[in-house]
Amino acid sequence: MRRNSITKAATVAVLAMAAASCFTGVESTPRIGDAEVRRRQAAEQTAEQRFLADVRPEAPSQWRRGHTAWLVSDPRFARVLAPMTAVPDSLAGRTMLFGGFAAAASLTGSDATDVTLVDASDGTVVRYRVAVPSSAIDTVSQLEVPFAIDLGLVARVDSMMRGRLLYVCTPDWFDGRGHDVSGLRHIEVTVDSVVPGSYLYPAAVYFTPTDSRQAARASIAPDDTRFLYMSVGGVGASTRSFDRLFAFDNPRRRFPNIEDDVWALITASRVREGMTRDECRLALGSPTAINRYPTRGGMREVWNYSDGVYLAFDDGYLTSFRQ
Repeated sequence: MRRNSITKAATVAVLAMAAASCFTGVESTPRIGDAEVRRRQAAEQTAEQRFLADVRPEAPSQWRRGHTAWLVSDPRFARVLAPMTAVPDSLAGRTMLFGGFAAAASLTGSDATDVTLVDASDGTVVRYRVAVPSSAIDTVSQLEVPFAIDLGLVARVDSMMRGRLLYVCTPDWFDGRGHDVSGLRHIEVTVDSVVPGSYLYPAAVYFTPTDSRQAARASIAPDDTRFLYMSVGGVGASTRSFDRLFAFDNPRRRFPNIEDDVWALITASRVREGMTRDECRLALGSPTAINRYPTRGGMREVWNYSDGVYLAFDDGYLTSFRQ
């Protein structure tokens, strides 16, 4: 009986020591806080993602009367103006200057604020009402004027991008008249200027290929212009951010084993049988869906794109496609 008691006591002592060592190990492990998580996430961002990350619209507390300005980019701007505002026949294309804030009441009687905007050309005054009490308007970090482009935001982007050498990542270009045209991927361009775009994509980035032969391949005459619409500062759709449109480094250097004739197809967004999956992704971008099917010889992989294009790979090489 005594032996059993001694055995039990020894077992309890061993378990206690083991538990103590376990707790000591856990307690000595440093906790990862939110700040550290944010630092790690920031470190994982690419240079392209970080480039314009700090470019944001000014907070309402920083708006200056007669200086902070917006370009009306859509006729629907008139629909968001405060009731009883006299609206001219057309406001699209006009530059509106900040004229001040005024206390107002919403249709339900709650406190609101009227943003006074003054037409820079003829002094026409309009008001845009926001559901923020006038006493709290200075605490708002960001306030958009619908269907209008923040000209200060575009100017800051222009100062950072004008004259830069970049590599364009998309062939979805526009000509000087605003018509979409087919361009080239992964070629070097010089940014000529950044000007107001549309309310969906506030910036229009104008550029010129640095290689005259590539410009000729893209059907760009010496007096022609090409541009891309770009979202910036958390304003507009995010599908055309800087990192999706441009790269700092030459993509060709990352793929030295790709033959020159295949690279020429890639820059023209074309594919041919025998290309690898990496080469096809460079040429067309990532697919919207990937399906795999067993075959007698192994596994077939089919890529589908939203525009109806599909690619079929066997053993990692393109064997059939529709483009």
